[in-house]
Amino acid sequence: MSDTARKEKVCQEQDCQEQWQDMPLEAREQCGCFLYCPFCANEMITRCSACGEALHDTGFNYCPYCGAQFGA
Repeated sequence: MSDTARKEKVCQEQDCQEQWQDMPLEAREQCGCFLYCPFCANEMITRCSACGEALHDTGFNYCPYCGAQFGA
């Protein structure tokens, strides 16, 4: 598969999704080091940007769910 994806940190809480989407992309990219959501205080997870599945091992080069290669 030739799709390129990103490992992105997200909050699983549905109520926070709108607040995260309202943030500028540059600000969201800087949130990658967050351990907890600044809106609800729930623990952040790492997911594949292509398929949305949660990644438990962030050392993967390819998504084990959709096969997308993670970019730099």
